Amino acid sequence: MSTIEVEIVNRLDEAQKLEVARLFYQGFTLKFNALWLFTRNEQQAVEVLCRSLRYDDGLYAVRGGRVMGFIGLEKGHGFFATLGYEALRHTFGIAGGAWRYAAYGIFRMFHSGVPKDSIHIDPLVVSSEARGLGIGTRLLEAAFALTRQANRSKMLLEVVDTNPQAKKLYERLGFRTFKVQNTRLFTEQAGFAKVLHMEKLLD
Repeated sequence: MSTIEVEIVNRLDEAQKLEVARLFYQGFTLKFNALWLFTRNEQQAVEVLCRSLRYDDGLYAVRGGRVMGFIGLEKGHGFFATLGYEALRHTFGIAGGAWRYAAYGIFRMFHSGVPKDSIHIDPLVVSSEARGLGIGTRLLEAAFALTRQANRSKMLLEVVDTNPQAKKLYERLGFRTFKVQNTRLFTEQAGFAKVLHMEKLLD
């Protein structure tokens, strides 16, 4: 596998934050359209994300000042992407913000809290132009190191059944599937029917 040199950082400038929001939307377009924001307008989605992401809880692969990929790390004090009402209202108005906030709240009810011994990954995104170049592996390895430094023993993540390449990467790095959740009723329009819950125990 070819690789490229990137720097893994945890601080971004404003232009890089915008890049992260755009990468997030482009990496999960169907989910944003059908589950999270119910819009096909990238500009609207990016605007909401810029107001919602907890950038300090991420790690970022940067090359030449550009963000090539990132990983969100949830440590038990909130989601990396917290789509709050104010951010939604600012973009979609009072009524549009309210029903989207309610719908997103229902979706998030399916996600349990993060155990004290764990860090939860959500999301992991690599730029389309940089996939297959080892960036996902670099980000995960950096996340493993951070988890050990925090004296936590486990990493958790989810992957959908229509993303076998990501599942293969996670398995290669030591993750195993411990639960499969059938979500077809709610997620078929977003392009998947099952969510695989995976974990990695750290030494």
